[in-house]
Amino acid sequence: MRYLEIAALSFVLTACATSGAGGAGSAAGATRANTDVITTSEIDGATFRDAYDVVQRLRPSWLTRARASSGGSLGGTQVAGSSGSMSGVQPNASSAGLVVYLDNARMGGPEALRDISASAINTLQYMDAATATAKLPGIGSSIISGAIVVTSRTGH
Repeated sequence: MRYLEIAALSFVLTACATSGAGGAGSAAGATRANTDVITTSEIDGATFRDAYDVVQRLRPSWLTRARASSGGSLGGTQVAGSSGSMSGVQPNASSAGLVVYLDNARMGGPEALRDISASAINTLQYMDAATATAKLPGIGSSIISGAIVVTSRTGH
């Protein structure tokens, strides 16, 4: 009989843990559920140098997704081999790679993230190429691999 009680209790605890029940824990889980957005609460929870550092540490896949979909280039810079070293190749006019927007203004490639203070960020959002082309101004006929859209705390 004791085994049934333990099994039932174990089942109930497992069900509660997987359903997200539990107040504050479920709010944090909901924030992390969207991997295409970084919020102020995630940024304020650690120390970052700039927006590039935020993306590199919290959502490195944004940079690797863009690199993969642009055929090994990131913002027009060719990425050589698995060592991660970059050779300075001029950007192709028809291929912009990953683009960065700050408060709806195009800033440039991923290196532009280094010019944005982490403390100034309200949200960062990754958009795939199709979504970015449809929603962001100034892309036109440029072929991009995606976009990182930064909303500042003062610009929202």
